[in-house]
Amino acid sequence: MRVFGIQSDGKFSEYIRTPFQVDHEEAILEEWLESNPDGIVEDGRILIIGRQVVTNFGGFIDLLGVDRHGDVVVVELKRDRTPRDTIAQSLEYVSFAERLDTAQLEGVLRSYLNDESLSLAEHHREYFELGLEEAIAFNKDQRIVIVGQPKFDTFADAKHV
Repeated sequence: MRVFGIQSDGKFSEYIRTPFQVDHEEAILEEWLESNPDGIVEDGRILIIGRQVVTNFGGFIDLLGVDRHGDVVVVELKRDRTPRDTIAQSLEYVSFAERLDTAQLEGVLRSYLNDESLSLAEHHREYFELGLEEAIAFNKDQRIVIVGQPKFDTFADAKHV
């Protein structure tokens, strides 16, 4: 499939296929997602509370967040892994996240933002602009978002390659 962009002069220019890893390392994508969490899930924003969170299995969750309802969201970036490996590791991470209580989530947030005085409940309430009457129970549910390289290449503007 051919993909085109519109230049500032109104003319079309064709994008050329470029393997994702040529221009983007996983860390760059992780930083971008961390800075732009609003597009990670379809149904709303995520408050990122941790990056490279160490699990009890010795793995590292790329990004850990909570949604408006206080549910935990594990964001994993996968490249060059088989689907079986990706699913196995993802299930391992969600299993770890499922066991995190509010105090542990708050500890992750405090470490992430390097502020030992932070309250997860208050930070969450401010981030999502919730009223005082809106009670939140953290980690009643979990979900995982896997960001991976599809079988097709990404496109790059021919003028910038």
